[in-house]
Amino acid sequence: MPDPIGSNHGPDDLLARVRAQLAPGPDGYADLERVAGSLLMSARTLKRKLQQRGTTFRALLDDARFRQAQRLLENPDLGIHQVAIALGYRDPACFTRAFRRWSGRTPSQLRAQRKAALC
Repeated sequence: MPDPIGSNHGPDDLLARVRAQLAPGPDGYADLERVAGSLLMSARTLKRKLQQRGTTFRALLDDARFRQAQRLLENPDLGIHQVAIALGYRDPACFTRAFRRWSGRTPSQLRAQRKAALC
């Protein structure tokens, strides 16, 4: 029986498959164990395969959250607190710190820059 990931799949295939699993759902973002299970491998194997490709599950999850945060922040009707909750953060301050780590600016600064660019 062939390996579910297969040795004939390129590195981008695994990364794409993991990224596809990281879309926010009703229960938030999938954790490492759930993604690994959906790819028919153990969490440890997935971690190892991601490491071989120069990344981590955490980095891919952060990237997915950052992209979703940018989309949500485009909607001026959503407050920062609502965006934080939608991304799985219980505390908006934690979201703000994560967003600053990802982008070098706060969500409010991003919104202000986008607003200024439109004027």
